[in-house]
Amino acid sequence: MTILLDTHVIVWLAAGNERLSKRAIEAALDPDTRLVISAVTAWEYPDLDQRGRFKGSGPLAPIIEQLDIEILDFPAALWPLAATLPPIHRDPIDRMLIAHVLALDMPLVTADANIARYPGVSVIWE
Repeated sequence: MTILLDTHVIVWLAAGNERLSKRAIEAALDPDTRLVISAVTAWEYPDLDQRGRFKGSGPLAPIIEQLDIEILDFPAALWPLAATLPPIHRDPIDRMLIAHVLALDMPLVTADANIARYPGVSVIWE
């Protein structure tokens, strides 16, 4: 199975953070699971890190290597889908992640309950 990881999940996995759900940990640590992030997340991470949101997590590259994560390009064809999503979530980055998982038909690992409210989005958390 391939799963897309939300930005906070990458940080929590690398740090062994207790806020991760049991289901998220099991999915991420399953040897048959391919971990991926969107290029959108790869862009968001350093921005949030520079603003102090991750407190000592460090650069993204070592985390990607440590967790064996692949970065997926965000296709230009998904911008219209992201723009037409219902206004459940106001964060444009999260809306792009939603468009990405809908287009790829893959689950997203996230603690963000608003994302789970989108029709057709499969969330791995609880």
